[in-house]
Amino acid sequence: MTCRARTFFLSLIVLLCFIYAAGCTSQQTADTNNTTSAVQSYNAWIDQQHAFDGDVRDAITQIGNHIQTYNTEIASDQPDTALMQQNLATDKQLLDRWGSDLEALNTATSQFGQSTASLQYDNTSSTKSVETMGQITQYMKIYGVDMGNARQHLIDYVNNEEAYIGQGDPEYWNAKYLQDAIKAKDQASASIADGDTALENITTQSQVLAQIQ
Repeated sequence: MTCRARTFFLSLIVLLCFIYAAGCTSQQTADTNNTTSAVQSYNAWIDQQHAFDGDVRDAITQIGNHIQTYNTEIASDQPDTALMQQNLATDKQLLDRWGSDLEALNTATSQFGQSTASLQYDNTSSTKSVETMGQITQYMKIYGVDMGNARQHLIDYVNNEEAYIGQGDPEYWNAKYLQDAIKAKDQASASIADGDTALENITTQSQVLAQIQ
């Protein structure tokens, strides 16, 4: 499996330009508390995404190594089922950490959306900026969904691989479990690619936001 997920950093300067450039056009602008909250929630999202990306990279790398080991063992005359089961148990732990990080990231996304929604301006030139910030928030949510789907597919992969070797005698291993595992693995790769696209869309929208200023 190839990891296309990347560490993603929006430019903090973009957000600050949006807040302060829009704020200079009118006295009736977002208050200082809302502005501070927006910047803090933005930084929190960046930190959470960075942590999440690191754990996702580790998980995919290790699961990929375990897949290679798994394939080697099931093709051998005397497969080491104990080793395979140990690796699958490790995969579960990695996916549990993936889930915990994703929950934290989704919380950060919600906080970012709430804090930017509270920024109010009375000049029409900021309308496009407000809309763009909303689109950034939406792509953050899509990213979370995509990476949640990828995790679930990998959980399905692990469960099917466990079921495949569940009976000790390879002569009685059910090929249907192996086929379902391969399908789940491929679906996980597709969902990770979708998540990568969502990050690219956030990058694009942040560039649009910079051009508006």
